[in-house]
Amino acid sequence: MALTPAITVSQSPITPTNFTVTDVSTGSDGTIVVRHITVTDAFGNILTGDGTVDYDVWLLADDTITFTFLTEDVGVDILVEWLNISGGVVVSFDDTYPLSEIGKQFFFYLLQLQGLKPGVYMDTNYVYNLAMYWVNITAGDHAVTFGNDIASAQNCYSRETLMRQKQADFF
Repeated sequence: MALTPAITVSQSPITPTNFTVTDVSTGSDGTIVVRHITVTDAFGNILTGDGTVDYDVWLLADDTITFTFLTEDVGVDILVEWLNISGGVVVSFDDTYPLSEIGKQFFFYLLQLQGLKPGVYMDTNYVYNLAMYWVNITAGDHAVTFGNDIASAQNCYSRETLMRQKQADFF
């Protein structure tokens, strides 16, 4: 049976600056010897590779590959190519993904702080900013999930990142 390419992408709340890509393809193709994976942001920046190539090598022996370079939430396009011995692409898979665990963890942190200062929730500016923060995360995720639009997602994630980085101004 021919290879039907598929991947899953996940982030852990424990290490939100990392994300893992798992190969969940079905079938097989005996000519495939290696995978290449390329992660691109909304601005066309390639987030993988070593500067001389635009991809990371993903060995067939490894079902997963983990990336550890996130500093903020981002919408990405992930391209995986399965190659034969001569470097020709046998099959590929390309899709967009929201990587928003950093912002979600900060939102949870803000909720925990409410336990220390329960009255803060009565502050109109605080509540407005908290809602706006969450809307930006959710809107970014939806832009990717429903619209396949990492540019719109990045606009949302950038606003959310600014709020997180300037916590004292917003929360």
